[in-house]
Amino acid sequence: MYKVSPTTKKITFKMKLPDARSVALGGDFNNWSTQAHQMKKGKDGVWKIDLKLKAGEYQFRYFVDYNYWINDDDALQVANAFGTDNSVARIQFKASSKKK
Repeated sequence: MYKVSPTTKKITFKMKLPDARSVALGGDFNNWSTQAHQMKKGKDGVWKIDLKLKAGEYQFRYFVDYNYWINDDDALQVANAFGTDNSVARIQFKASSKKK
């Protein structure tokens, strides 16, 4: 799952994988790197990372235990060129409404 904070403009990606030894976030925003965005595991077994991304649509997946990719079941899915699906994050920030 991912959540957008309109105030900090950070996007928090989370995935509950209590038995995983490592989880990395890969996507079109980091050229599908399996190293660039290593996630941190909480005591509750939830892996988490905060990123600052510009508004837009991004495809992503989680790379688990340096071995296999999984999708975010809470996100939209789109077909990829490898015959599987990628998860999709749609990042939008509401325009601030300042009173004059």
